[in-house]
Amino acid sequence: MQAIGAYLPGIYENGCGLYFPDAYRFVEHPSIGASVREALAAARATLYRQVVAPGLGHFQPGKEVSLTLYPLSGTSVHSLHQAAADALSGHGALFTIQASVSCVDVTPAGIDKGTGVRWLSDETSIPLAHMGGIGDSSSDLKFLHLVGRSAAPANAAAEVKAGVGYVSPYEDGDGVVDILRRWRVEPTEGRSKEAGN
Repeated sequence: MQAIGAYLPGIYENGCGLYFPDAYRFVEHPSIGASVREALAAARATLYRQVVAPGLGHFQPGKEVSLTLYPLSGTSVHSLHQAAADALSGHGALFTIQASVSCVDVTPAGIDKGTGVRWLSDETSIPLAHMGGIGDSSSDLKFLHLVGRSAAPANAAAEVKAGVGYVSPYEDGDGVVDILRRWRVEPTEGRSKEAGN
């Protein structure tokens, strides 16, 4: 967020935490306690044995309260998602496993980007209608449908492009820059869906 000059709070790890840049403070979701952390450690160990060690994917480093797996060469995101779901089937309904455009996310059940952005709104007193969101995966729709402005880069999943207010003609980071520039120059009043989908 600092790279784009944004110093407002935001969600991290798919809604599992809030980031407050003014104090460089990170707050975990209230439902994440010792039992969730223990279950997450057990899930990580299981995924390591059944997914990472066999060479299907690798963990994204630095995650504290969720897990993200990226596929290795020769493994599709879909195959990685299925392998992770199979590996965690013995963990009951403790986790949500979602595939995105490029990875597989494992979060504690009941926490997603939608719950995260609602929590962010409650904590900051910023109405959801005054927030913007950019996403590329179907799991992002949970928060993109809640915020006042929604957009996606050109490489977003088709269902995301169909469900947001603006689709950039650019992919990845260039798309984010385009979206932020567009939002900076356009007023927010009186629009439910932006032109350019």
